[in-house]
Amino acid sequence: MLVLPSPCPQRPARARAQAMEAPEPGPSSSAGPPQASPPARLSPYLLIDTQGVPYTVLVDEAAPGPPRADGGAAQKKCYSCPVCSRVFEYMSYLQRHSITHSELKPFECDTCGKAFKRASHLARHHAVHRAGGGRPHGCPLCPRRFRDAGELAQHSRVHSGERPFQCPHCPRRFMEQNTLQKHARWKHP
Repeated sequence: MLVLPSPCPQRPARARAQAMEAPEPGPSSSAGPPQASPPARLSPYLLIDTQGVPYTVLVDEAAPGPPRADGGAAQKKCYSCPVCSRVFEYMSYLQRHSITHSELKPFECDTCGKAFKRASHLARHHAVHRAGGGRPHGCPLCPRRFRDAGELAQHSRVHSGERPFQCPHCPRRFMEQNTLQKHARWKHP
């Protein structure tokens, strides 16, 4: 079993110590010594190693700290992949990601034998065996075919020259929103 510390930076030790020394005034405070915070809670999570073998990690589930003094929000929890160090905001995202490191491909196509790591990838692959190669939407102006009507509509802009996505910072226009977003990141940071 592997124990993962909370990978996100915590409040500095001095700030934690000061918070423990100065109890909040109010009806619940007593004349006795300050109470220590409860011990860290380790929670088990199932991940998958590079050989496809499931294993359990224990993650420190320390409660997030109070809001910062500057009025900002408390630090978000994050979980780091023990294989590639990629960080995720939620444990469920880390669990979903862990299969990418596995060599195991348990989902096999009954038609051609191709194997996949995820059931959703196998379901998408099944379209290849349908009529038209899983691409029922054909362009009336060229031989290209598409999986869904949205892809065909996007492709039709190639023929029409339509560029519906306007950059708010300059006169450039784009056929696709993601191209506009890339442009804005590179040209207007």
